[in-house]
Amino acid sequence: MNRRAGKFARIIIPSPLKEPLVYRLTDELRHQVAPGMRVVVPLGKRKLTGIVLDLIEETDVAGTKEIIATQDEQPVLDVKLLQLSRWIARYYSTALGQVIGTVLPPSLKSESERTAVATSSDFAGTGALEKKILQAIRSKKGGMRLKALQRSIPGSGLYPTLERLQSNGAIEIRDRWPGQRTRHAAPSVGEVSPPKSQPTLTLTAEQASVLAVIGERLENGGFETFLLHGATGSGKTEVYLQVMERVRQQGRRSLILIPEISLTPQLIDRLNGRFPGRVGILHSALTGSDRSSQWWQIARGNVDVVVGARSAVFAPLPDLGVLIVDEEHDPSYKQEEGLRYNGRDVAVMRGKLSNCPVLLGSATPAVESYQNSLQGRYRLLQMRHRVQERPLPSIEIVDLRTQLQEPAPRETEQAASLGNTVEGEHDQDGLISNRFAELLKENYKKSRQSLIFLNRRGFANFLQCSTCGYVLRCSYCSVTLTLHLDRKNLCCHHCNFRRPATRVCPECSQLSLSGMGVGTERIEKSVHRLVPEARIARMDRDTTGKRGSHERFIRRWEDGDIDILIGTQMITKGHDVTRVTLVGALLADLSLNLPDFRAAERTFQLLTQVAGRAGRGDDPGQVVIQTFSPDHYAIKYLTSHDYPGFFASEIEFRRELNYPPFSRLINLRIDGPKPDKVEAAAKLLAARLRLSQRKATRLSDVEILGPAPAPIRKLRNRYRWQLLLKGDPISALLDLAQHARAHLPRSHSTRLQIDVDPYNML
Repeated sequence: MNRRAGKFARIIIPSPLKEPLVYRLTDELRHQVAPGMRVVVPLGKRKLTGIVLDLIEETDVAGTKEIIATQDEQPVLDVKLLQLSRWIARYYSTALGQVIGTVLPPSLKSESERTAVATSSDFAGTGALEKKILQAIRSKKGGMRLKALQRSIPGSGLYPTLERLQSNGAIEIRDRWPGQRTRHAAPSVGEVSPPKSQPTLTLTAEQASVLAVIGERLENGGFETFLLHGATGSGKTEVYLQVMERVRQQGRRSLILIPEISLTPQLIDRLNGRFPGRVGILHSALTGSDRSSQWWQIARGNVDVVVGARSAVFAPLPDLGVLIVDEEHDPSYKQEEGLRYNGRDVAVMRGKLSNCPVLLGSATPAVESYQNSLQGRYRLLQMRHRVQERPLPSIEIVDLRTQLQEPAPRETEQAASLGNTVEGEHDQDGLISNRFAELLKENYKKSRQSLIFLNRRGFANFLQCSTCGYVLRCSYCSVTLTLHLDRKNLCCHHCNFRRPATRVCPECSQLSLSGMGVGTERIEKSVHRLVPEARIARMDRDTTGKRGSHERFIRRWEDGDIDILIGTQMITKGHDVTRVTLVGALLADLSLNLPDFRAAERTFQLLTQVAGRAGRGDDPGQVVIQTFSPDHYAIKYLTSHDYPGFFASEIEFRRELNYPPFSRLINLRIDGPKPDKVEAAAKLLAARLRLSQRKATRLSDVEILGPAPAPIRKLRNRYRWQLLLKGDPISALLDLAQHARAHLPRSHSTRLQIDVDPYNML
């Protein structure tokens, strides 16, 4: 490894630190340290892990301290990942230290654990405090952590006394870094799954054509972004696998991102079958030690393929040959807390910096991605037909406006009569239409599997008093509490606040609380009454809280141990189960009513994905879409599997309102514990931004919308207001966002969050 000598190093600490710190290199370290390496540096009384950004010969910084030591023999971040981190910090208007903290796994960015260890000295101490400290330290084999010592012996005299004991030779203060002993002892990545051999499949004409185009780019080298628009069941995964095999033959490595790692065991199986012992897996559900082991295996080049969710875009792969983003439209790629990056967009930039192709795949591409392909920024590749000439499922629309006016047959009425009350009294709301109920029973009799989609968990959406109208709401968020009958409680799906379920109204003390609306738990009970002999399972956040539960559900589903699977959007993607022939979407237009300009796009994508689960085997698939909005263009184009038609209508809507892709957005959200202070800060910030805008010509075309309360005004006990910056180019919006950071009055409680290219407007 080439190391360039320098007298000083610029170090970034994985923290909200915005600018790097300058440290001096000892003569011993001058030829050991390289950019991207972890080093131990002093900061105040602490010793922290820092990442070397670069080496410099001179500095204007006075009184620089020395780097204490290196932590590794090689960089943990290569030059390309450092470049990517700098770009992310600029584009997403955040501190570089926070970016590095996101890029590194937790075990690689730790603060040292300082431990006091007793020596062989027989020094007994000269005062009560010294004796007490020595007794505590000597009682612990291997010494005592200073943090634990401080808890057991509080007071200001602890640290001066420790220094005296150390100078007397009675103790030693040692620094230990979490994971230090096992950092290099990583198990074989191939042990993640005992792999079954996976044959290379014969490609269809469309698959072969797509592979030839991508293969040409791989042979010629260089960066290019491809958008693979492939119908559900058209064989996109096989294209991915063969692309990765070609990359492996070139001696390079592949990275594939998927929306949620736990929902796609089939892909993991296929990767392990094609690349046995050479697959790395990165996602947030791994334990700290597992994630650290995977990271080091990847960094050392011991894998050919890395698969993971959003954060895997930062995998330290050397010789990166291709990046693949499956289901590139999925909102899961956007991080909504901390560093608000979009994994898909970061993947495209990483491909550009690494000079390798990027392949984005989807049956329902994001509007912005499809527009990029039409304008030549991406190269559009299409696969319109399913493999083995299987037909796309037929889609039937049930108009719920008509359904609610029709009397239900006795059996269906009885099956649906779980009620709007905690105890489950009678109610018939037409949730499962007569038509879908018939098809569900027929499909079960044919020994086929059925999928039921409702994007709302729980038994009832909220409880309301029929006497006084009182609605039970979360104490910490401005949302109603959802009734969960199995758990006999009410839960906030934002902060997880819970309270026992009861029929007694806290406002008027009457026994008149009743459930309003529906969720997956209630559907499960309805289906049990409708098809009592069937093996029924529900898959949502309430049933998949334990580690590995997602995979267990999907394995049972694949093995045919479940006849009817009910769930939220987590059941809509990543499954290829051949016996699924019937799919029902119960309240298909729920997402159409969200206050978000992407509402129609998300509805079309979600319903297309769930419909695509049907008919992947020899038997044709049938889909029932139950909706109150059958005339909406998102529903109309869904029935004919017509993405270009939907895109044409959606792009005109965006053009008229000047929404992306015709403009760019930055959401400025101000939140804090006191509503009056948050409102005042938001209004002051808006006034100052408009003043800055009048003074700068290049900012004149930026629209400043608001301020206004966020749609969810209170979340986790913090009140929220927001301003929306809209315009083009993005550089002007970023400049104005930086003005916002400078202009917001400093406060310990009120904070500003800058969300570039926001996905969640709630």
